[in-house]
Amino acid sequence: MHYFIGNLGHFLVILSFIASLAAFFAYFKATGKEDIQEKEAWLQNGKISFYVHALAVLGISVTLFIIIANHYFEYHYAYSHSDKKLPTYYLISTFWNGQEGSFLLWMF
Repeated sequence: MHYFIGNLGHFLVILSFIASLAAFFAYFKATGKEDIQEKEAWLQNGKISFYVHALAVLGISVTLFIIIANHYFEYHYAYSHSDKKLPTYYLISTFWNGQEGSFLLWMF
């Protein structure tokens, strides 16, 4: 029923993971280079990968908030940690209620 937001979040998780690995590799390669131009190229690749990772993490957070705020109980996180009877301030706190949300919060 509301599968697009879940698929988008899943895609963003994979993108974030790949971008973080690419940033790690690029920065690692930049540390071993003596040539300034080659080092700058690797640093630029690392910076772009890091920005992609940061935007993907932000997108993951937004999708999780959408799932919680709209009470999409077909997702385990919303089913386990939220309720329609919760006031708004408790509904917002369900973001870091579970382990997944806590780890996501620490990624900021």
